[in-house]
Amino acid sequence: MQKTIPAHLVSTYHLLECAFPQGIAEQEYIPLLSILCENMSNRSLARVIAEFTGKEYYAVLNDVFRVGALNIFPSEVEEVLNSVKQKLIHCDYEKWLIEG
Repeated sequence: MQKTIPAHLVSTYHLLECAFPQGIAEQEYIPLLSILCENMSNRSLARVIAEFTGKEYYAVLNDVFRVGALNIFPSEVEEVLNSVKQKLIHCDYEKWLIEG
């Protein structure tokens, strides 16, 4: 299937490819949305995650909205959150933040 990534989301898609070459594990999904939603619009985040995972856009958008409503994560999610952030950092997350 051909991916149709808008030009402004290509760098984010490449960041995901680098950080998650085997795909996003279920336990990493919500923490990843939480990290990326700090620096992306809800719709852009949903679009790139939907393209990357093959999930339906509106399902991902609902997940993004749900994550946006969370204020605090349980400690076990915090550990995964840190792990996901390290994967992103290893793939030039700071550069992505500057370019974004």
